Amino acid sequence: MPAVPIVPQSCLPATGPSPFPTARRSGGRGRIVRRILACATLGTVVIAAAVGALSGGVAGASAPGGVPISTPPTAAQPAPTLSVPSASYSMLTATGALVGFGGALTGTVSTPTSPVVGIAATADGHGAWEAEANGTVVALGDAVCHGSGAGSSMAGPVVGIAADLVTGGYWLVASNGAVSGFDAPFVGSTATVALNQPIVGMAATPDGGGYWLVAGDGGIFAFGDARFFGSTGAMRLNQPIVGMAATPDGGGYWLVAGDGGVFAYGDAPFFGSDAGSGQRVVAVAVEDGGYRNPLRAVADLHAQRIDQGVDYSGAGPVYALGDGVVTNTTNTGWPGGAFISYRLTDGPAAGRYVYVAENVVPKVTVGQVVTTQTVLGILIDAAPDMETGWANPPGLGDAAAGAAGQWSASTDAMSLPTAYGKNFSQLMAALGAPAGIASGTAVGTLPAQWPTW
Repeated sequence: MPAVPIVPQSCLPATGPSPFPTARRSGGRGRIVRRILACATLGTVVIAAAVGALSGGVAGASAPGGVPISTPPTAAQPAPTLSVPSASYSMLTATGALVGFGGALTGTVSTPTSPVVGIAATADGHGAWEAEANGTVVALGDAVCHGSGAGSSMAGPVVGIAADLVTGGYWLVASNGAVSGFDAPFVGSTATVALNQPIVGMAATPDGGGYWLVAGDGGIFAFGDARFFGSTGAMRLNQPIVGMAATPDGGGYWLVAGDGGVFAYGDAPFFGSDAGSGQRVVAVAVEDGGYRNPLRAVADLHAQRIDQGVDYSGAGPVYALGDGVVTNTTNTGWPGGAFISYRLTDGPAAGRYVYVAENVVPKVTVGQVVTTQTVLGILIDAAPDMETGWANPPGLGDAAAGAAGQWSASTDAMSLPTAYGKNFSQLMAALGAPAGIASGTAVGTLPAQWPTW
């Protein structure tokens, strides 16, 4: 997005014993609407919007008070929930420039008092905290200061910052692993541990109840409710690890090396890596604006034919596949009278409309803001099967395929797929739902610039 005015505010030093005093948690735990994950790095990182295979990993070290991580988990892990990421994130360069992609924040940090080392974004994506090596914290956009480590006696420089997206506070971590919480809970550190390599970054769980610290050799130290999913601690690396980021559900994380290499663990998909951007990036804040399987909780789910959209049978809650705004809930022209539609506000299909119709009981209202955690309606296991796909703007009752002339009584009788229906089926398959059944060649074509999956 274009650069917006940013008024940096240097946060006041925290009070209390040094190093890294821990501020008492304040405020309650509210509902997370949008989540941002911070990844403090000291190398160049480019995040590509393509889903690939997961990387393997080996164990790192262990930390007193944390989750024992001397060996990788041996129990079978659940299949990862795939997501299609949005292109909304801010990168922080070594010179203090905040470069936004998609809807993320763009601006320039005031001249830092020491090297910038990390950034953590606010939950709404309209602000961020920038951390400097001397402990200074600078608030940008709608970020609120909760304190700073500047002026305190530290055993090592600050190397990262992570946000508690529940309280709005944050943590700072030093190279020896000492952690300071500012309206964020202290749940452990490596300050008294003999480390093979210095700590280089941290990431937090989405509920604010834990965090991971990562060392230069990729050893992982897990505290609170953070789980161990793997590390590069016993691997021979081309370049040291310089930072990490966690997935939105806390079920995995990425480790990033100084050459831009990325190692994915748990449910973290591999997006790709590239060290050739030409500028040294020290941190990146990634918005959880991706898409998730909206049928992930439907029981006895079965895909049926592809028509204007995709038909599915089963019973249970149907979620929104991404951030959006509800534009309609009923239309008597559809069997059962339900036609739930919403306009996506994030991700590759931002501005497009999605519908869910037939044998669905609406649970949302027009104008309601929805996320991947919002239940749009309850699917009833009865004929005719539920249909979901691309709606024609403004989503009042027409499917995009029908409005484009790709669907008629004759194509319905032959159960021919449409181009819009096939495209939506591909999106559902990319998210982990079963693809629809196509009987014949798809009718029609998609408009130029329509997203593909």
